[in-house]
Amino acid sequence: MPERTLLSVSEIVAITHGIALSSPGKSRVQHVCIDSREVRKGSLFIALPGERTDGHRFIAAAAASGASCILIDRDQSAAAKADLAGKESCVLVAVADTYAALRALAAEWVSRFPGLVRIAVTGSSGKTTTKEMTSAILSELGPTVKNPGNYNSDIGLPLSVFSIDRTHEFGVFEMGISHVGEMQRMLEVYTPDIGLMTNIGTAHIGMMGSQEAIAREKSRIFGAQTAHGYMIEHSPWTPYIEQLRGTTLEPFGHESTPGFTGATSLGLQGWKISYDGIEIHLKHIGSHNLINALGAITLAQGLGATRDHIQAGLESLQPMHGRSRVINGAVTVIEDCYNSNVESAGRILDYVKELDWSGRKTVVLGSLKELGFAAERAHKIIGRRVAGLGPNGAFLYGKEMKAAYDQLRKEQYGNTLFYTDSYEELEHTVTSYVHQGDLVLVKGSRAMAMERLIDPLSHVS
Repeated sequence: MPERTLLSVSEIVAITHGIALSSPGKSRVQHVCIDSREVRKGSLFIALPGERTDGHRFIAAAAASGASCILIDRDQSAAAKADLAGKESCVLVAVADTYAALRALAAEWVSRFPGLVRIAVTGSSGKTTTKEMTSAILSELGPTVKNPGNYNSDIGLPLSVFSIDRTHEFGVFEMGISHVGEMQRMLEVYTPDIGLMTNIGTAHIGMMGSQEAIAREKSRIFGAQTAHGYMIEHSPWTPYIEQLRGTTLEPFGHESTPGFTGATSLGLQGWKISYDGIEIHLKHIGSHNLINALGAITLAQGLGATRDHIQAGLESLQPMHGRSRVINGAVTVIEDCYNSNVESAGRILDYVKELDWSGRKTVVLGSLKELGFAAERAHKIIGRRVAGLGPNGAFLYGKEMKAAYDQLRKEQYGNTLFYTDSYEELEHTVTSYVHQGDLVLVKGSRAMAMERLIDPLSHVS
């Protein structure tokens, strides 16, 4: 089956107010990317300058891989033309700002599907899981498109929307921010009809400055165009957001999700949800994932999802890598290392504390990142939470975790306690300590790459 056409090069020139450095002819593109390794025949490669590298360095590679069109910054025109000498099949388009050009193209693409019900999910934690749950339910109701994985930034979202096509009835897109201004840039691309906010926490507070700033920026999804806005019940931020945005938010949760009558923990098997006279098996562990499911249920109900749609959708889902995924073996691992903040770490530690387990419980925690001025206090809180859990072993990794280690020593934590800023030392010490029958929680911010421990732990016997 031939790949669908997205845009002609002439359209790209017009939308971006660019200048074609050779004749666009009838060239068209079927794919948009910013990584030259993903280029294939018919791709539009957008050269974005970045902190670590610059896409303009890979223009020749993109052309060699079959790109039909390459967007470049105007000040790179001369160098780019030299790179593509003799490759007339690839059209260079020079624009004022390739980042802005990407957003303009994405916004134009979204505008071509006025019948799509546009849903946005944001929050400090739980965004990706809630997006996956919501899209799983709505997929039972009609064709649904979503961003892959966590493509939720002001670059990832514009790239994701090119997956929308005329068959889709629902779009469920996650929108994550770490800086002031990012949400507004995403809303210029994708303006939701329905918005859901999971929570307001301290993730990225070092970059945003305060929780109020986080609430202010994330709540931009509840704009004048938003027909329905959903917020976790009893959030202290609801009155602030409602006043700021001139809206009334609909709550979700144990007390407010219609049809929900209770849930029974199945331990590492997840939850049995009682809903509208039926039982739904949710495979995701932890009270936080139950709340995420209730958010997805509440939103989907409002779009006409029946209990059968909800059951089929939620029961079809498997936990995602790095997000409270249980890995069974001689050592049972809870892999929760995609990201971490005070709130999400506290929730999973509470879960481990309450879990009935016959063997030893061990926690391996990596530093929380992007907290700035709040880092030391946050890690002291983690130390106190670990002390309250009282695991058989606590292994702390990363320079910021030294504050948690010092807090545990201050509280005279009596079980095995270890701290290091060396991954190699961490891996050796943890794998030497654990044995068959242990439960091990692995948790840390993305930058700590805690998933490196999963394979070594799987070989412990």
